[in-house]
Amino acid sequence: MAADRAGAPQTARNTDTARGQAPTTDAARAALRRLLPRHADQITLQQIGGPERFKVTGSAGRIQVAGTGPVALLTGVHWYLKYSCEAHISWAGSQLDLPATLPAPRRQHAQRATVPHRFALNDTHDGYTAPYADWGHWEHFLDVLALHGFNEVLVTAGQEAVYHRLLQDFGYSDQEARAWIPAPTHQPWWLLQNMAEYGGPISTELLNRRTALGKRIVERMRQLGMKPVLPGYFGTVPADFAKRNNGGRTIPQGKWSGLERPPWLDPRTAVFRKVAASFYKHQRELFGDVDHFKMDLLHEGGDPGDVPVPEAARAVEKALHTARPGATWVILGWQENPRRDLLDGLAAKDRMLIVDGLSDLDRVTDREKDWGGVPYAFGTIPNFGGRTTMGAKTHMWTERFTAWRDKRGSKLVGTCYMPEATHRDAAALELFSELAWRQRAVDRGTWFDDWAKIRYGGADAHAKKAMTALRETAYRINSKDGRPHDSVFAARPSLTARSGAYYATHTPAFDLPAFDAAFDALLGVGTRLRETDSYRYDLTDTGRQVLANRSWSLIPQLQAAYKKKDAATFKKLAALWLKLMELADEMSGGHRAFLLGPWLAAARASAASQQERADLERTARVLVTTWADRPTADGGHLANYANRDWQGLIRDFHLPQWKAFLDDLQDALEQGRAPKKFDWYAEEEPWTKKTNDYPTRPLTDPYTTATRVRDVLVKAPYQGSLKVSAEPRAVPPGKASTVEAVFRNENGLSPTGAVDLALRGLDGAETQDPTSHRAVSPGGTATVRWRFTTADQRLTKPLEPLEYTVEVENGPEGQERVTTVEAGRIYRAGALPDDVRTATTNDAAFGHLEGRWAIDGAGADLWRATAEFGTVYRPQALDDGGTVTLKVVSQEDSGPWARAGIVVRNRLAEPASAGFVNLAVTPRNGVVLSYDSNGDGTLDTYRAVSGVKAPVLLRLSRSGTSYKGELSTDDGASWRTVSTVEVPGASGKQDTGLFMSATNGGSGDRALVEFADWRTP
Repeated sequence: MAADRAGAPQTARNTDTARGQAPTTDAARAALRRLLPRHADQITLQQIGGPERFKVTGSAGRIQVAGTGPVALLTGVHWYLKYSCEAHISWAGSQLDLPATLPAPRRQHAQRATVPHRFALNDTHDGYTAPYADWGHWEHFLDVLALHGFNEVLVTAGQEAVYHRLLQDFGYSDQEARAWIPAPTHQPWWLLQNMAEYGGPISTELLNRRTALGKRIVERMRQLGMKPVLPGYFGTVPADFAKRNNGGRTIPQGKWSGLERPPWLDPRTAVFRKVAASFYKHQRELFGDVDHFKMDLLHEGGDPGDVPVPEAARAVEKALHTARPGATWVILGWQENPRRDLLDGLAAKDRMLIVDGLSDLDRVTDREKDWGGVPYAFGTIPNFGGRTTMGAKTHMWTERFTAWRDKRGSKLVGTCYMPEATHRDAAALELFSELAWRQRAVDRGTWFDDWAKIRYGGADAHAKKAMTALRETAYRINSKDGRPHDSVFAARPSLTARSGAYYATHTPAFDLPAFDAAFDALLGVGTRLRETDSYRYDLTDTGRQVLANRSWSLIPQLQAAYKKKDAATFKKLAALWLKLMELADEMSGGHRAFLLGPWLAAARASAASQQERADLERTARVLVTTWADRPTADGGHLANYANRDWQGLIRDFHLPQWKAFLDDLQDALEQGRAPKKFDWYAEEEPWTKKTNDYPTRPLTDPYTTATRVRDVLVKAPYQGSLKVSAEPRAVPPGKASTVEAVFRNENGLSPTGAVDLALRGLDGAETQDPTSHRAVSPGGTATVRWRFTTADQRLTKPLEPLEYTVEVENGPEGQERVTTVEAGRIYRAGALPDDVRTATTNDAAFGHLEGRWAIDGAGADLWRATAEFGTVYRPQALDDGGTVTLKVVSQEDSGPWARAGIVVRNRLAEPASAGFVNLAVTPRNGVVLSYDSNGDGTLDTYRAVSGVKAPVLLRLSRSGTSYKGELSTDDGASWRTVSTVEVPGASGKQDTGLFMSATNGGSGDRALVEFADWRTP
């Protein structure tokens, strides 16, 4: 800020002890000296009683903060910094450009905590954030959490020592115990019972360091008045445990993402009780008394075998309360967890706390009903795998939290902020952490306006514009699964890639051109505010994000050019793709938070020998690339799950893969040959074994690099999209349809030059709008419609396609123009019989002709929360004992999991209806019987028979809530069973029909399916 502020005299203040204040403020005072060494003595801390709260008063240089404990005091200090000094401390770029003399509070800041539990961190945090972190990292991290009002924090560092001691109580040697414990990068999933041993054995030296670190973390938390939440014991043991311990009964848990899961020790047994007692004894000896324990039975596919879940839960609960009377069992709300039968079986529901990771999803509406009145914390998981992607559903937080907290009968007793990795998204952290300290709902507009000043240290019109753009894009994501989108640049190369990882959202989570406005506005922020750490962080982050966003618009164009064998266009697109990846690597070099070097350096620093140094570095490299070895990377689909837009990682890992892939496709087009089949794991593994150095300090000036990024993007071609549609898509012979083409300028940084559109293939179509436009604004659109009347002739198919294309010539203003072509279809359609109904969530078109049926439709997926399909059905036509048969005659390949076949549901027109089951053929995964296994109205389980494609005859039979799926490839002469499954919640009579979903993963591709021989009871 202004130079005269830095040179102003500093006013010294007496310490709290000298003023005779209570020693309970000592921990907060020590934190202030760490965080504000030049200004701590100007802040007086006072302990007060009553409900948890803080109050800030005083005058210039004499700031008085009163609070009920260290967390409240530090939260009050941070509130003052934000709302009186326009400064803040964050885990993702801080801004502390303070005057030598602190200003008087602009008003009396007085807030109280409205909920008692303010929980932080995900089970995966220690692996994805900083598995090899030292005390310096944790000391600052705990200070930051306290400043943000969190009072319960999950701690897993050092917990390996508990298991190390426990196993030696039950017949294992020191070496055997250490061999079972994974490297720190992978320990979170061991504690979740997903795997063991990977990256081990852990050395004695590392075990001791981690134990000492864990002790130090827990002790500091106690000093700060925060409650450590430690892992509890629910039954994880080594594979041979039962053989070594008489009476031990274990249930195999199979595999998790290609890794062998440790077995589950039956909680009903005497051996379990002994093991649990040993666990809690050693944990107390190492880490002292704790009263919050995090446990998730049967996490992500765990198998109870023949153990009744309610009995197991009661046994786990009893073991906990025997060792720790009155303790709170903390359990994660995620997917189907916690199971309702688990909750219903507990004796002390009031000693449970569900930390809900899905409070901000549209489909979650009533947690009191979902969990039978068990107390819960309102929460979110805004980051997955530590991916460098921006985004959170802040609009859902501000709309829901206060309403849910204050409703009659509410069991909301806390908040929980649980990103899979921290040190991302400063705005999201700040807004969420304030929820619990505000009586009234947060006004997002006002909050983000204030944040623009707080983040950079003063009012600036460009900063305000940037935050407004971020508020309505990255911080208002619309993905159904609540995840921000990551970069396709980070994917294993494929023209069908629609995310960096398999487990990710596969469509953009916010409007991409609108996000550009934030980046452009940040470049306009005044020079005075550009030197802060927070500005450098944000400019680096938004710069790499605008580049990552381009991967989403370029990948379908690459795919289309290759399909059309347009080698010239493909070559230009490939060159642009690689150029932007190189720029992304440079842009990421602008701030330490986006460097690969510190991640690897921390792993090396944790090693006690050269061999351990190489071993630990490999686990760090593996986690952000292949995740583990081939079975996990390939079969478990975890390759690039934790992808990062990091300088060095883009350049040396992802870029060479994409270059090899695109070069080969280019050669294949030019030589008229099939493309090479790459073994990506074989390409990736050598990098994970390297030990070369990477920079640990920023390489580039973010402002200079960001300016160059903008200059490149302003001029780059292929930044337009074209969508075509017809309304109606299916029309009777002789009737008219209107074709609509919408061109969008996907470049939010620059207008286009002239844009010209043309329709091909529908002779006689009448133009309804001008086909030429002088320019289209950044993010703007140009729409053209044509009216076409179909021939009045007899049909030969239920849906008879009429193919057309729309061409658009466009380019940035004053730059090269390129041509984009999009194909579409109008269908002459046969009318449906009166006894059927239709329902569609995939923009389907339907046709019928003399017992033959057809559906043309799109659909991103038909699984869990995403159910996009079209169906022709007969209402309430299937009851107990009924059978439906159907022949899928033909199916276009819109993706390996495209579905076509028989569908059953209580009410097919109701999206959340139960009794959901379907039997379908797919292009590349055989015949699949998918069903809702828990009655929540979503498909979550399937059984399959591989090696079958259309044409195929399908048969689905019902007996009560049991459904048997069968297939025949010889028109019913013989039948093969797919499976028999239970579908709870099925009503006495159900809707049944034929259906299809393109299951295109978000690409927008459509497919045509034809059916015959549909028979219902």
